[in-house]
Amino acid sequence: MRVPAILRTMLVAVMALPLAGCLVVPVGMFTDNPYAKDKLAPLLGLDANRSLVRQKFGDPAYTRDNQRYWFYTNQRAMVGVLAGTGSAVFSDNDWLLVEFDLAGKVVFAETRDFKQCTSNGICFNGAIYADPVKGPIHPLPPKDHECAVYLYLEKLAWPLVAGAVQYSINGKPVGMVDSNSYQFLTNPQGNIEISAYDLKITAKCVGGERLYIRAVKKADWSWKTGEDLAPVPLQEGEQKIRARHPALPD
Repeated sequence: MRVPAILRTMLVAVMALPLAGCLVVPVGMFTDNPYAKDKLAPLLGLDANRSLVRQKFGDPAYTRDNQRYWFYTNQRAMVGVLAGTGSAVFSDNDWLLVEFDLAGKVVFAETRDFKQCTSNGICFNGAIYADPVKGPIHPLPPKDHECAVYLYLEKLAWPLVAGAVQYSINGKPVGMVDSNSYQFLTNPQGNIEISAYDLKITAKCVGGERLYIRAVKKADWSWKTGEDLAPVPLQEGEQKIRARHPALPD
């Protein structure tokens, strides 16, 4: 049986609490697990589709890849601790991934602990990205009539946090990236218009080549302003992408 990491941590903490004169209340037995096996079982049926998923779980918290992936999250109280100086509650944070085919039928449904990846290589730790080995995104060399485009966000010097940025290509949003992920796509050769934050550039998309674009967050209090948006040399771009995970497109 899989024991969630949060429960292992709670067990260690709870074992030490009686010595400190605390009362431990296992509130988890009174809270419902919305992603229990019996609740996921209907999603594995032949007729399971988006309507059934919405009926069972409501609207998804996030969607990716043109509604191919739906994400749900849940926080469930497991153990309450009552002490003379106060109280605390330990929670179990789970998330659910549902994947659909082009006809809107469910082809995959799995729940995992927060910060763990599903068996098909989709990861969620506050940001959503694909495992570079098991995940569905494996960039291939571009064809002669198109270029491969890699979009990423530069890290900022501590203690500044870059957050995340929405990239757009030729006026169409393609997806979010944070400083640990990147977006990959192919584009027909010719001029390509790229937007991020309040910045916009036009770059040359050369058939059969790779184009690496870097966005830099402006060091201010707004999440909408950028400092720089520009192509980077091939060697630099390759190095940056190797250190990041592929993000799922919108």
